[in-house]
Amino acid sequence: MDATTTLTLDCSDIDQYLGKPMQPARMVEPIANNDIRRWAQGMHYANRLHYDADYAAESRWGKLVAPQSFSVTMDDSHGSSPSCVGSIPGSHLLFGGDEWWFYGPRMSGGDMIVNERIPFDYVVKDTKFAGPTCFQRGDNFYRNQDGDLIAKQRSTAIRYSAEAGRENVTQGGEEDPEWTDAQIAELDERKFKWIQMLHDLGHGKRYWEDVNVGDVLPERVFGPHTIVSLTTEWRAYLFTI
Repeated sequence: MDATTTLTLDCSDIDQYLGKPMQPARMVEPIANNDIRRWAQGMHYANRLHYDADYAAESRWGKLVAPQSFSVTMDDSHGSSPSCVGSIPGSHLLFGGDEWWFYGPRMSGGDMIVNERIPFDYVVKDTKFAGPTCFQRGDNFYRNQDGDLIAKQRSTAIRYSAEAGRENVTQGGEEDPEWTDAQIAELDERKFKWIQMLHDLGHGKRYWEDVNVGDVLPERVFGPHTIVSLTTEWRAYLFTI
């Protein structure tokens, strides 16, 4: 790109969509307990509340319930759809993360979830990476069959000039890391400490005042990823089946 070229990013097409509900994401069949178990497995989340029926029966809910992160399985785009509507000619897109609000109701077997998707807003800022860059946000409202609001997800998309972004991307590839048996064993030990802490807590609660300055808390180690772990995660999304 010539140094004298002035970059522009035409975001005007987005305006017509803001604040207007999109086609909602609707489930075909109710949630099944094994859907919840599959998600807990895919997320490596060892909380027995989400896969052990006898344990869950002794909880405050009296049954197996889904983790809060299960909301994103209700849609085919991880909740990013309302944050990337509208045409920006010549642009590329990166996922910019989420904010979440939870309102109390939990998802469980038999529930039918509807996700109402509404584009929220956008702003254009100048970035070192690609010049004019659009930060676009959209909201997802997850409700059950009774109309109870379970969660709100505000997703952000980062949209920028493909031409400008291409100049700032490293073209060279990186080699996959090589893990030794000893390194994997050390990671497994650290993972187990977190799982043991979670299981020891049981149905108890941990409050802010239970943690003191200087306490060493177990880490939640995730990975390293493999083809198997990525496949297990991907097949846990309801839209893949």
